[in-house]
Amino acid sequence: MNILIAGEMPFLQEVGQLCIDAGHDTTLYLVEDCLSALESDDLTDDLHQVDIAIELHHESATAKQQLLRGLSKALPPHALVLTSALNTSATQAAAWVVQPQRVVGFGVLPPLAAGDVVELARALQTDDAALARAAAFWEEVGLATAVVADGPGLVRARTLCCLINEAASALMEGIASASDIDQAMQLGANYPRGPLAWADYLGLDAVLGVMTGLFAEWGEDRYRPSPLLRRLVIAGKLGQKSGEGFYKDEG
Repeated sequence: MNILIAGEMPFLQEVGQLCIDAGHDTTLYLVEDCLSALESDDLTDDLHQVDIAIELHHESATAKQQLLRGLSKALPPHALVLTSALNTSATQAAAWVVQPQRVVGFGVLPPLAAGDVVELARALQTDDAALARAAAFWEEVGLATAVVADGPGLVRARTLCCLINEAASALMEGIASASDIDQAMQLGANYPRGPLAWADYLGLDAVLGVMTGLFAEWGEDRYRPSPLLRRLVIAGKLGQKSGEGFYKDEG
């Protein structure tokens, strides 16, 4: 199949590698590059050949809307649209797409490997055929599937990002250092990695995007982004992709 993926690191690289390993003809675009190509019509001919478009943008709902609208206008009618439902619901994303019945929400959390699980979320507009195609595709690239209710963050990202947000608040309040917070969760709660180190790997802008989406959806204080998380993103300290986040890359 011909797969087009537009998103941000590390999600873009890791989902792309699964598709490549499965033998699909896969093209990867950073969001800003894809938006520029759409604006200049450089992608029009290529999009006509796409069977599945995968969107992996979590930082800005406005950019996500522009990306999905631009892609869906040029995609062939049969193309499936898979949208990462971490900072917006699948239903919201589908509302931005031409032929919204072909949109299926999903959620993955890097690091990814064959055998991991992908959450699938059916938008209110999604038809049965699209959901079945999405499940078959993800299983073919080596991921188990679990269908969950639609909503920003789905299950794992919602839970993890809330944990990261609370850890950021604990750090801001001086309760413990970043390394001590992470060690407490790894050794004391048997987490595979510390929440702040995991945030640095995912990208603090992606974590903020999830928390912003949750807060916009529910309006509850438990989803209000930590001021420290906001400040780090404003300062461009996004984690590993910028060289500094909760930790500073010494390399």
